[in-house]
Amino acid sequence: MALVAPAPDRTCTPLAWVDPPGAHPVVVVDADDIGQAAWFALHRDGVLRTVWGQLAIACDAAESAAVRAQAVARLVPERGIVARASAAWVHSGYGAPVRVDVLVPARGRRPDPHPHRVACEADLTDGDVIELGPVRVTSVQRTGIDVARLLAPAAARHVLAGLLEVGFDPDAARRRLGTMVGQRGVREARALLACDPETWGAPQPGRIRRG
Repeated sequence: MALVAPAPDRTCTPLAWVDPPGAHPVVVVDADDIGQAAWFALHRDGVLRTVWGQLAIACDAAESAAVRAQAVARLVPERGIVARASAAWVHSGYGAPVRVDVLVPARGRRPDPHPHRVACEADLTDGDVIELGPVRVTSVQRTGIDVARLLAPAAARHVLAGLLEVGFDPDAARRRLGTMVGQRGVREARALLACDPETWGAPQPGRIRRG
């Protein structure tokens, strides 16, 4: 168990050691810490809910970007950065990934293969990356740019709709794309971002699969 992010006040909780009363950080619970029997029992009884993978919080606790970052942290190597659709989920809470997108510096050693991780190389500026919880994540703005460039348009629209809710600026993204000539997907991204965001539809709560 670990403390991650502030949660709203509550007057009562289902289990004190999971979610003690009063103003406090959210307690996150890792399945490895309590064992599978307790993990399934606490979910069955409505005490815990899974954030992603093996990390859960109390059912009435507030889920934050820092909590979601904690949920994928075990798959992110020291030099890695959560990116693309996975970063969009960390920021917005929409579209939980099937596998976590991780970027590592170009020409560096990639992390070992893992069934729940996709590793790619990229060179990012300091302004493209923020620290969130225990990991580094691409900023909302850089995340939106990469989603527009690299996801299939049908999926990208819904992911971008979620990022709008946390501050993504399509016009600023189009200006940034003007400095990325020659990179993959730039032309398609500029066309997508030129559309009225109202046409992107609603954010999707389900998992995002690559098109």
